[in-house]
Parts: sequence; structure tokens; C-alpha cells
Amino acid sequence: MEFGADVAGRTDRLAIAQATLERVGLGERVAHFPHELSGGEQQRVAIARALATGNPVLLADEPTGELDFHTGVQILQLLHAQTHEQGTAVLVVTHNREIARVADRVIELSSGRVVADGPPPGGRADIADLHW
Repeated sequence: MEFGADVAGRTDRLAIAQATLERVGLGERVAHFPHELSGGEQQRVAIARALATGNPVLLADEPTGELDFHTGVQILQLLHAQTHEQGTAVLVVTHNREIARVADRVIELSSGRVVADGPPPGGRADIADLHW
């Protein structure tokens, strides 16, 4: 897990790794190997690794794809907080139209072409209003 912080050249990588794993709900799994984690836990480790870099842009490809609804909402809240508290630009790629409802901007592609670009259809929703 320290890899993301190490790549970013952060000297406090162990503390960052622990804190970031706790943010994604895996603080108690810090000593586990990847094969000891479920698919959803591995996905959350990948998100934590990306967050640990401290980069100003975060590309999240299907960040809730392997997660149950409750954990998916927690991850969306974490990504939203990253945008508002850290100023990180979070780009989410998803097939889940429900998740797109919480975005500031939605770019819809079809056969490799942009077919829509703007606010979510029907307006922006709160994360608490999502269901899938």
C-alpha cells in the first residue's frame, strides 16, 4: 500500500498508507496480502493507493464496480470530499448512470464519440439520494 506514496516521493509513506487505508475502511487489514483480500477490498486498496499519491487529478475507472451499495456510497463520499477538501479533480468513468447523477459534468460517449456533454440529465443529485 505504501507504493502510491513512495512513487509520489512522500517521505511519510507508512503514516500516509495507514491513514489512507483507514479512509477507505481497511485500516484493520493493513497487514494483509492481496490474495487475502476480497475483490471489493482490493478495489478499495487501489483507490487508497491513488489517493496516497496526492496528485491533483484522480482518474477513477468504475470505482464502485466491485462494491456493495453501502461501500460504494462511502467511496463516492470519499471522492467527493477529495474534490472539495483537497481540490483534487476527480474524473469518474462508469457505466452506472446513477453514479453520474452526482457529477458536476457528464460526458457521454457512444461508439467512441461524444454524444452529450453538460450537467447530469435531470440536474445534480446528492450522494444520499442514489440507489442502484
